[in-house]
Amino acid sequence: MVMPVVILLTGMVFYLTFYLYNRCVAAQDTYLLAFRGSLCCGKDNGTVERYLAEESRKQYGEKYIATVHWNSKTEVTGKIVTVAAKGNLAPTGWTFGAKWQAQRICPTDCIRKVRLAVRVKEGITAGIQGGKIESGKNENGERKTE
Repeated sequence: MVMPVVILLTGMVFYLTFYLYNRCVAAQDTYLLAFRGSLCCGKDNGTVERYLAEESRKQYGEKYIATVHWNSKTEVTGKIVTVAAKGNLAPTGWTFGAKWQAQRICPTDCIRKVRLAVRVKEGITAGIQGGKIESGKNENGERKTE
């Protein structure tokens, strides 16, 4: 009687391991796709959705163990990219899945804004340290006219 219980528990542990593995990989894949979609700046929503549909075929691939009825969905609304994936574990039909959202940004614009802010800060700091606070006057102390 002990041996069948041990075999059953060992099989159940393996099965739960497959479920957990699939769930973790699905979360990782959906996060990566949402992140990649969020970096598509200057493109309309339809273009981003087509890009994510193409990338999802590569990303999900054949790495899921004992999975049937795999379904993935991407949605782009305004500045939010949503990627969801769901599958069923083969013998029991247990459902696992993941869903992630990411905000669309343009990395080059963000970098330019940060660099501009740093330059402005450095210019103000240099002006204060040098004793030259701009007050709208020229070198002779006369008011600037434009």
